[in-house]
Amino acid sequence: MGKKPKVKRSFGRLNDASLSAQGKVIVTSLTDNPHIKEPYPEGVTPLAQVKGTLGNFDNACIEARSGAKQSLAQRKSLRAKLIDELNELADYVDLVAKGNVEILASTGFDYIKESTASQVKHLATYPNVVMSQGVKRGAVVAKARKLARAASCEVHTTTGDPTVEGNWKYAAVFAQFKNMELEGLTPGQQYAFRMRWIMPEGPGPWTPPLFFMPT
Repeated sequence: MGKKPKVKRSFGRLNDASLSAQGKVIVTSLTDNPHIKEPYPEGVTPLAQVKGTLGNFDNACIEARSGAKQSLAQRKSLRAKLIDELNELADYVDLVAKGNVEILASTGFDYIKESTASQVKHLATYPNVVMSQGVKRGAVVAKARKLARAASCEVHTTTGDPTVEGNWKYAAVFAQFKNMELEGLTPGQQYAFRMRWIMPEGPGPWTPPLFFMPT
């Protein structure tokens, strides 16, 4: 038998900007959600508290740019707290949804879709990407470790709200993954990027938004 759909637990793999963006999508989606209603049971952090932790984490990320040890420690502490609170929410969502895709899709969480036993062996994940400034002005280089059976990697970009699907635009498809370079971007403009593997059976899931500002 296949596995039922459930929330992905990959918050620890996200960079700070992507973790914050994912948290905001979840909080917005769960606010007045008809399926996952407040008040939550004991042991599940209320949305107002998660929203407060998000705000504190964003502020800590800004302060940590100074490189001060105290600021870096505060960011690390708040990051761990935010991940714990999101995991509590994820556990509760799974408990309520019981594999119902409609409910899972309404929560803002990424979720693993139902798969048959034959599909589980080849279940694709999204690329693990590291981004850096390209040699040319307005260029960005993305690097990813190749996934077995992946034929190519598709890239989309946006300068708008990454939670709005219509804002995303196709950027490129790469057949090699060590140096995926995008040129012609606007220097000083904050971009969000998302990437997915193209597998023999079709596209895999998108990465959470990855933020980078080319120079």
